[in-house]
Amino acid sequence: MKNYKVAIIGGGPAGMMAAISTAQELKGKSNVVVIEKNESLGKKLLLTGGGRCNITNLSHIKKFLGKFEKEDKLFLKHAFYTFDNKKLLSLFESEGLEFKEEENHKCFPITDDSNSILKILKDYLDELNVDILVKNSVKYIINNNEKKDNFIKKNIFKIKTEKETIYAEKVILATGGISYPQTGSTGDGYKIAADFGHSLITPKPGLISLNVENSYFKHLSGITFENIEVSFKTKGKTIKTKGNVLITHSGLSGPAILDISNYIVENIDKEGIIDKNNVNIENNNQNDFYNDFNYDNTFFENVFVSLDLIPDLNKEELNEKMTKDSQANGKTMVKNYMKYYLKNRFIDSFLNMIEVSGNKTLSNMTKNDKNKIIANLKDLNVKINGIMPKETSMITCGGIKTNEINSKTMKSKLCNGLYFAGELIESYGPTGGYNLQIAFSTGFLAGKSVADSIKN
Repeated sequence: MKNYKVAIIGGGPAGMMAAISTAQELKGKSNVVVIEKNESLGKKLLLTGGGRCNITNLSHIKKFLGKFEKEDKLFLKHAFYTFDNKKLLSLFESEGLEFKEEENHKCFPITDDSNSILKILKDYLDELNVDILVKNSVKYIINNNEKKDNFIKKNIFKIKTEKETIYAEKVILATGGISYPQTGSTGDGYKIAADFGHSLITPKPGLISLNVENSYFKHLSGITFENIEVSFKTKGKTIKTKGNVLITHSGLSGPAILDISNYIVENIDKEGIIDKNNVNIENNNQNDFYNDFNYDNTFFENVFVSLDLIPDLNKEELNEKMTKDSQANGKTMVKNYMKYYLKNRFIDSFLNMIEVSGNKTLSNMTKNDKNKIIANLKDLNVKINGIMPKETSMITCGGIKTNEINSKTMKSKLCNGLYFAGELIESYGPTGGYNLQIAFSTGFLAGKSVADSIKN
């Protein structure tokens, strides 16, 4: 049996940052423990950014917040301002690690190696005398309040793990969501939170590739469309994202597709989105929230994404350009002319899809042909059959409801002494470093709040 001031459940980015923040605030006399089910800390962190660790996004804080939906923005605002991208990087820069900025303000360590980030986090934990318990799954947590004269004298949590029983005055849950389950993110924290009365927005896989119906795409794997616009129409609004799109063996991927997938997933169980008869219900036990639905092999109904392959020109400008080009270069074949707009490997498939002959010359191209080309360059509709297996998702959409957590402290509104951090919470963002910043910012704020509570 061990006694601690603070126990942090989960040794990912949020959990490690929470421990560092707590221990720093308590001036090294932290009496803090991190309990991790894996054999080592930061297993998922090593996979981020393709192993390079897209640690954050360097956009200005106001633009940064603009990437989030209204409710998430309101909830995360205080955490981001308390510990923004600059403060995050300075934590590592003070230890000699440099960073670089890439497209769309993505930030990576100069080493292109996630291990560089993890090593510094571990070094901080060691210097701050934080105890680390690995290969130690938490079975359950009970709140045993010590009372005197009907008043709570001391808040005590009993934490039962596979190996031992631990007591702590404060608990920070940072167990992650359901993405990358091979790293230990299997939704353990949902059950613990539910035991303390918390409710859940059903977790669904996010930032995930899409399966498509179009047979032409199966032969075009490897083609990338740079910086195009992708849109998805749902009831009442059209969602648009911009970025690279990659054709894969099974469908579409790339940053723009991953971002749009979050909105598709949000609507995945709404009327008209999926064939509900094909939903595979893995486990209907309400204690296993993360297993509520498995969307593998689930076919979507009436789900399309639109690809704007020429986002820099509107239809009128494109029509004017093609008219002038036809007059000036009438003998040019349509399939050769399309090289100005599309990659060579995609031209024949594109023209076959829209039923326009590539062997015609521009002068022989009919008005209907030209209109078809323009319409589909600006609005190529692709039917989405489903999403890739949930194990391939980069983040979790959904989690512990934010209206049950104090956004200024990350403290539970339902249980004294309980705090939350990271992907376990329902808020999430787009690809590009935003989600790791959520983990670090909420972890830092939770740790600081716990330490302030102890000191006060």
